Amino acid sequence: MPRQFKITVNNVEYDVAVLELNAGSSQMMPSYTPTMTSAQASTAAVSAPPVASTSSAPAAAAGSGDQCAQMGGVVASIAVKQGQSVNAGDVIVELEAMKMKVPVIADRSGQVSRIAVAVGDGVESGQVLLTIA
Repeated sequence: MPRQFKITVNNVEYDVAVLELNAGSSQMMPSYTPTMTSAQASTAAVSAPPVASTSSAPAAAAGSGDQCAQMGGVVASIAVKQGQSVNAGDVIVELEAMKMKVPVIADRSGQVSRIAVAVGDGVESGQVLLTIA
């Protein structure tokens, strides 16, 4: 049986139903319904913050030598240039998601033959970032 709670986030009240799951249970929690008090509704203008547009390179199937993003995020920096030699274990790209920066490490040694993304691009998990030949 779900338990009902009322929570407030950024001065917006939400009615939330929480279902306690027992070990081995595969039930999902019911969704929440946002509500506002009449005072909040009359004084608050609800709007989403502006979102920076980022171009996203299309995801391609990974091949031999392709170095892929291990998570979705934004390319914060690219530590190598096309034609540069790298060793396994070198940081090649840095991804940012939720204000955390995560390095992408080369899994092989070789020469960077192609860079498929640019700084600021949005990437998905598994997307090819660059190729090491």
